[in-house]
Amino acid sequence: MFFKKWDNEYVNNLLKASVVGIHLVTATFVGLAIGYFLDKWLGTKPVLTIIFLLFGIAAGYKNMYLEIKGIHGIGKKRDETKKKE
Repeated sequence: MFFKKWDNEYVNNLLKASVVGIHLVTATFVGLAIGYFLDKWLGTKPVLTIIFLLFGIAAGYKNMYLEIKGIHGIGKKRDETKKKE
């Protein structure tokens, strides 16, 4: 079959996969912004910016991993139910 049938679950997984890159960017930006404004407020110039940037990057990768794991898990369950029928 050249074209896959576009059922609701397939479209839902496709939409989830399209958002995976946004998770990394937004979490990194939020971590950077929090660190920057805390540094500005407390007067500790680059320390908190670097720390919260690293926390943001780690959170972004964690979100990406969980999203991909969820997409993969849903697809695996769907294939197993088709094999049983």
